[in-house]
Amino acid sequence: MLDRINDHELHELAAKAADLLMSYPWKVWFWGDSIGLEGLLDAAELTREPKYWGYVYGLFKGWIAREQFRSKFDYTAPGIALLRVFEITGDLTLLEAARRHAVYMSGFRKTKSGATVRYENAAFELPPELPPDHPDYHSWRELAAFVRDGGPCIFVDSMHFDAPFFAALHGATGEDQYRELALDNLLSQIDLLYDPADGLFHHFWIERTGTRNGIAWGRGNGWGLLGLVDTLEHLPSHDRGARKIKDVLRKVLRRMAELQERAGGWHTVLTDPGSYIENSVAAFMISAASRAMLHGWVDPKVYYPVVELAMQSLLENVRPDGLLDGVSYETFPSTSVQHYRRMPRGGVLPWGQGPLLAALRWYSKVRNNPQQVTKRHSGGSTLCASTIKSPS
Repeated sequence: MLDRINDHELHELAAKAADLLMSYPWKVWFWGDSIGLEGLLDAAELTREPKYWGYVYGLFKGWIAREQFRSKFDYTAPGIALLRVFEITGDLTLLEAARRHAVYMSGFRKTKSGATVRYENAAFELPPELPPDHPDYHSWRELAAFVRDGGPCIFVDSMHFDAPFFAALHGATGEDQYRELALDNLLSQIDLLYDPADGLFHHFWIERTGTRNGIAWGRGNGWGLLGLVDTLEHLPSHDRGARKIKDVLRKVLRRMAELQERAGGWHTVLTDPGSYIENSVAAFMISAASRAMLHGWVDPKVYYPVVELAMQSLLENVRPDGLLDGVSYETFPSTSVQHYRRMPRGGVLPWGQGPLLAALRWYSKVRNNPQQVTKRHSGGSTLCASTIKSPS
């Protein structure tokens, strides 16, 4: 029988994972920075160690100082983290920066269906940015010759950047324009990226063909789930868009639960058993499902066992130094399932460490507040205590 991890061990693990994450060379900004910095803020809350939010605060102050020189990936700036640090510090310069960022984010063109286009020239089959000492470094560099221009695309990752930021800014200011921006962004992304036939999000939608790429990428569904949850948390429960967002959230969570492997993890291509188990997916799923339970949006009798099993799988794949192993490098777009199957893993990656820290925080909340979880969901029953392995 596996030993259950106690709160002290969980906090120690969070500190190790967060310390390791602070060694990451942040690009300020790029696709993984948001979830990484949110993870450091989760570590600060879990461990009560202020250095983690102080580190994030410093990054934001440095960004604001050069804000007029925006990078082409500034649309991936960690808007949720920015507003969380504003809540911690009360520093109005952060709120002012958030307002300016909202203006910048609102300036992109839209597709005919109303979805905001962040990436005009998506490179299909682009190799991941491996360190030179990685064993697959040279083989992937050779594949760079086969990169092709996919044109404008809508990515599932943007579900985590766009609507949650606007919704949080609405929560911070009470201004209705940001609520409308949140809904317009998220509902248009759902329409393009969610496939009702398989109950999952696809990695991206291609404007040239008007089609999805046809691949239910595991981590991509994690990005999508967090986008739904983050947005819902800052919208009035009676909002016109909340019902549809909750409906899609429940459908994706249900499908994810169906696809969970017996050991607790998920394949990197969710519907492809021949693809490897990718461990960041479990971390994303723990965070999303735990928060959905805490809000009473899903039945804990169904999802608490899913979360427990996912946490068991997650902890079994954390190294002694706090690194979540088995996380793929940045996965650029492709219409070929083989591209996802061969993606290399390993390294200190913010989309691995950040979701790990979020998972630890939200799992702790669910585990230590079973009455709150069951009270919020009608017909809920007392949660059982299952056993979880302590990392070694």
